[in-house]
Amino acid sequence: MAKRGKVLRDPNSGPGLLMVDGQQYSFVLEGVWRSEIPPKPGLVVEVELSAEGNVLSVTAVPESQLAKEQAEAAMAVAKEKGAAIASSMVAKFGLPSLVAAGLLIVGWFFLSAVSIKSPFGSLDFTFWQVLGFLNSSNAFEGLMQGGRQSSASPGIYGVLAVAAIAGPFIHHFWKDKRAILGGLLPLLFMIIVAIMINSSINSIGGEAGGMFGDMVKQMRAEIMKAITVGLGVYLSVVVSLYFAAISTKKFLAAGA
Repeated sequence: MAKRGKVLRDPNSGPGLLMVDGQQYSFVLEGVWRSEIPPKPGLVVEVELSAEGNVLSVTAVPESQLAKEQAEAAMAVAKEKGAAIASSMVAKFGLPSLVAAGLLIVGWFFLSAVSIKSPFGSLDFTFWQVLGFLNSSNAFEGLMQGGRQSSASPGIYGVLAVAAIAGPFIHHFWKDKRAILGGLLPLLFMIIVAIMINSSINSIGGEAGGMFGDMVKQMRAEIMKAITVGLGVYLSVVVSLYFAAISTKKFLAAGA
């Protein structure tokens, strides 16, 4: 039978010594050692033992095999710990809320929130990128200029977005009844952002009057036509409405 062991003493100056399952076995090179590399203390080996416990063969385990086994063991431990963490999170927050939060993250960070037709072609931006434009001094102008500022930092709006995502879970840590209303934060935040974007568009051209006023109004109308709402917004609105409905229901039940 083959077992994994380790060389304790090389057999160059007498019988070699192996440690297998906490027991020591002596061995010699001739007819037993099956690897090209010489034995040395600390080397991991495969040991073939007879039914009587005699060493029949010793083969060095390649370092690549050891590295692979260590990686597999680390992955197994990480998977086990990850499953334990996921299980505890489901037990604490509930699977529907965690799935909804995951969909909200996808809708805000990965899916297209708005698509704008510009001289550079159709430009797609995520909700997170839109927050970056809002944080800049020329929000809508940046969007229309080929998305050159698409990597702009969302600043305080990013902090508020993260707080909004965490809102539906606040009541798990803060036992005040008002914490239940944290589920309204994603919807309220999206409404505020929409108002700010609309205000940014309406500020284009200023308060021109007369003939120039009509031209400005027409320009704003053309801009609105160039903007198309993306899948990210629809998904995020549905999830935000879900959180708002659940939050309101729980708040009213707590009050009753």
